[in-house]
Amino acid sequence: MPSIIDHETMHVDDLPAIWSPIQWELSEEERVEEINTQATASLLWAMDAPEAILRLLLNEEGIQQLGEAPEGYDLEAQGEWSEEYMTFGSKHSIKLDSVTRERDALHLVYKVGDSGYWQFEITPERVIIERI
Repeated sequence: MPSIIDHETMHVDDLPAIWSPIQWELSEEERVEEINTQATASLLWAMDAPEAILRLLLNEEGIQQLGEAPEGYDLEAQGEWSEEYMTFGSKHSIKLDSVTRERDALHLVYKVGDSGYWQFEITPERVIIERI
């Protein structure tokens, strides 16, 4: 079920993260799958870290190819939109709802589609993520 952190199946190990580009011929199906895999990784890298973490924890990292600018696209901050470029965005909506900065803490609240709200409390000593 999306929007619930599944701690029982969360993979954790001490191996270093690596990435190796494909070094062999691909069928058309494999090429499309590889583009989607790389687009997912690139999109997560482009997000603010708390949103990317939340998407990964909730298994909400699905992507889709965009034909037009998504809601909230800022032409001045993000540049002119071009339909000629292959552009990807998230399948499911996660929107930053509020930001509160204190002397020693950052509080973030995200609305996760129709599934409710999640809060981050980030301090120098810890990060707390909880559904509210």
